Amino acid sequence: MKNFSYFLFENFDADLESENPGNPRRIINARADAILSRVADFSPQTCPATRLWDEFGTAAVNQLITAGVFREMDGQIAYDTPIFLAEDVPALKSFSAIAASPLADRLWELRDKLLDIVSEINNGFDPQRNLYHILCGMIFDGFFFDWLEQRDTVAVSRIHPSGLDYLSIIYEDCPELKQFSDGLLCSYNRLTDGEIALESFGDADGNRFDLYRCFRLREEGHLPEHFKQADELLNKLPKGKERQVLLDATRSLLQGNGCQSECLAILELFGYAKNGRICVPVFCQTDEPIIKRLASLIEKNLYDEAVHILREAQANLEITATKHGVPSGEIANELYHILFGSINEELVKRGLTAAPPYKSGEGRFLQCIEW
Repeated sequence: MKNFSYFLFENFDADLESENPGNPRRIINARADAILSRVADFSPQTCPATRLWDEFGTAAVNQLITAGVFREMDGQIAYDTPIFLAEDVPALKSFSAIAASPLADRLWELRDKLLDIVSEINNGFDPQRNLYHILCGMIFDGFFFDWLEQRDTVAVSRIHPSGLDYLSIIYEDCPELKQFSDGLLCSYNRLTDGEIALESFGDADGNRFDLYRCFRLREEGHLPEHFKQADELLNKLPKGKERQVLLDATRSLLQGNGCQSECLAILELFGYAKNGRICVPVFCQTDEPIIKRLASLIEKNLYDEAVHILREAQANLEITATKHGVPSGEIANELYHILFGSINEELVKRGLTAAPPYKSGEGRFLQCIEW
């Protein structure tokens, strides 16, 4: 049997929907490994639905159909969400190598302009650190997605029968695929109320000690041991309001006021504060014009080529997801993650942006606050 890693892009409030029976975290997880493996045993779109229903039960299979992992058509089951198997490795390696290099080269040619613009941000951190958060994170994993969606190049939304809006991505667990599923700098975590955000950006190579990750693990009910202290501190906050209380405390610190000791302890534990003060880069509304100028420069120089690369891949890349007829926009979403993650790796290697440190068991990431 194959094992899989599951990734979710949620367009809903994960805290408010934690008990929703349609919450994908309750469905799209390791319990689905056996069913996914069985479908992989068949040629694309030839797995008999009756075979799965008999072997795993109608309810279990249909739940995955409702969650968008499978679709059933004419008595056959096919994957209906982007899934990458070991056999896809050569195609993904070729795509990553060929597509990312020219775009990274173009950014390297623009390095003086990029650094000049970002140097206008005065938050106490050097331009390379700020450029990491703005270019690698906010632009590539934010603005660029918006541009690509506007041209119908990628899908960023899918409403499911549960009423929840999310995308799911699945990778077979194997060393060759981990460089794409876990090893690239394309993973954004944000604990936010829409006005202020405690963020980390990096790879997915481990169990990141991160506030967003902590909240999701608490929701699932199985916190690893190294989150125990954080859980104890969060349990001292008003139940059901932990996130908002913590974000309000962060605002208070940024405004030069104090905050309750439990909140400060949490912020210090997760590395957002030190000695009673915020200690990571903070990006304020006054920085927005600078960030937009950077985004405009990137759009002008990379956007058209990125669209061409993704559309070529949608049409010609021979991978499991395309063979199963998975929606092309959702496939392009993950291919774009691979593309910009590969570009980010090259920018870090060349020193254009700061390099996130590796933490054993957690991977590489750096933190900031948007306010």
